[in-house]
This record gives sequence, structure tokens and C-alpha cells, in this order.
Amino acid sequence: MGMQNFSSEFRTPEQYIIDITYKIWEERGVGRIRDWYAPICPVRRPHGVTNTAEEVVQNTLRVLALPTLNREVLAEDVIIGDKSSGFYSSHRVRSVNTRLGNDGLTTQSFMRLGIADCLCRDNQIVEEWVLGDEAGVLRRLGLDPVAHGRELGTKKLEAYTIGNEAMRQRWADANGLTIVGDNTIANGIIDTYSAIWNDNNLNVMAERYDRAVRLEGPDGFLGYGRSRTANLFLDIQASIPNGRFEPHHLIVRQQQERPVRVALRWSYCGTHSGHGSYGEPTHSPVAILGISHFELLDGRIAREWMVVDETAIYAQISAHEIVKRTK
Repeated sequence: MGMQNFSSEFRTPEQYIIDITYKIWEERGVGRIRDWYAPICPVRRPHGVTNTAEEVVQNTLRVLALPTLNREVLAEDVIIGDKSSGFYSSHRVRSVNTRLGNDGLTTQSFMRLGIADCLCRDNQIVEEWVLGDEAGVLRRLGLDPVAHGRELGTKKLEAYTIGNEAMRQRWADANGLTIVGDNTIANGIIDTYSAIWNDNNLNVMAERYDRAVRLEGPDGFLGYGRSRTANLFLDIQASIPNGRFEPHHLIVRQQQERPVRVALRWSYCGTHSGHGSYGEPTHSPVAILGISHFELLDGRIAREWMVVDETAIYAQISAHEIVKRTK
């Protein structure tokens, strides 16, 4: 599947993604990025876009230089979608870290949930979309993700005031909605998210979600059951009541003796005009860029992982507020 012109050391797409991640991050083979990322390789995040493998090298070195004593990047799942040339991957990772405390003596342990979508071709990543639950990490370290996000917005106004349409385009595929795999299953996921986000119809969860659903969400959220899961959506919608959900890319993976798995890259754009997750309304434009993984049981969503970097949301709100005050 999709392994034309890949090195013989990689037998499957899953092995390629897991192995290069391990070699770069845990073996600290940062220079191998130049082998495994195309020289021109857009890497897209809510905070901005880099365009070259050299920028990936520099950003990786910066992270590895942080006072972390131990880092394991554990592959929870790699959802693969075949292409005529190469493959798509959506890689969910659980980073387990031990960090040196500010006093230089004590240690702090924390986990980070992240998902990276990649387009891979000819033994290289040629495009990537990356998200991590940065708010959850900050919370576990005893720091304030709201203050951190607002500081980001204050320092880099231009990065967070590009507007919802530019943010949405950052997350979209060039040729519009892309579905790789079973269209019926993919459209079922789209219809479910559209009903929840666009129609504010959380009753749909009674038929589309398993009664014992488990959902991990932003800022370390962990919920079991439909009611608790619904609260996550409601809190976000309360802050951005006029938001619009749009799907951009889906992979449906069906394998014997495994649940059906789906990866969805999506956006939800609107105005921070309500009282909810993101504090007092500021009427600033806000774009949420998300990636969700699903596992289905008898056609219903039994497990869901929704990764959103909420520090980028607080940064957008802060940056727009500063711009308003200076006009």
C-alpha cells in the first residue's frame, strides 16, 4: 500500500511513520529530518506555517533543548489512507515526558496528546498538519493556558489576526474535501459532526454515539458517556454560538480484527460572542482548527479523540482585542 519509492527498511506505511518519529525524537536523529522531509514541505499549525525541512530541523532542535530528562513518543494509532502515489497518515501520539523543575532539582511528569496528519511520497513527508493539546500540558505543569495564549497573541499580532478564512484555508486540502476510504462511513461522521456543530442538535448522539462512549478532548478533558461528552461541545458552542463546522479531510480505515477507525481534519469558525469555554465575549473572530480520531463499534462512535490547541484560540482573542483598542 502506497510504498512506491520508499526505502526497503520500511515495510508498511505504519512502520514508516512510527520509525521515523522514534528516530527523530527519541534517538535524537534530528539530521534525518533532511532525509524524511521534502526540502519544500509546508507544516501547518494553528500558530503559523513553516515551509522547509530546515525549519522543521530548527523547531525540533528548539524543543529538544528544553530541560526534559526523558521523553517517550508513543504511537497510539496510525490511520493510513492509500493514494495512487504514496499515502496519507494520521498519527496519534502520546508523549510521556519528565521535565526538570524550575529549581533544577525536582522533576515534573506530564503527558501530551497530539495528532499529525501527513502526506507521504517517495520516502518523504511532503505536507503536514500538526496539533497538540498544549493547554492540557500547561495545566499539568501548573501553568495557566489562558495567560500563555494571551501572551502569544500580544507578542505576535500578525500571526493571530489573519482572519477566519485564512485560518480555514490553512487547514483545508487544495482541492476541497478529501475522503480516502469508505464514503458511507465518512459521510456518517460528517453528518454527525455537522448536526452537533452546525445544527446544535446534540440529540443525534443518542443514535450515533455508543452509550459508554469515551472522549478525550482539549485541555485534558476526559469524558465517559453521552451526557459528559455533549458538555464539551456545548461549552465551546456557548462561546462561539454562530460558528460553522467544515470537514476538510477524512481517512476511513477498515482492517480485520480491529474497529473501524476514522481520522477527520476539520475547522469551526465564528465569533467569540457568547459565554462559554473562552471567557467573557469579546466579539473577536475565532477559528478552531481540529483533528479528531474515532473508533466505531457496531456503527456507533465508541471512542473519540479530539485534539484542539486552545492556546491558539486565546491568542486569537487577545490579538484581535489589541488591534481593536489601537484603532
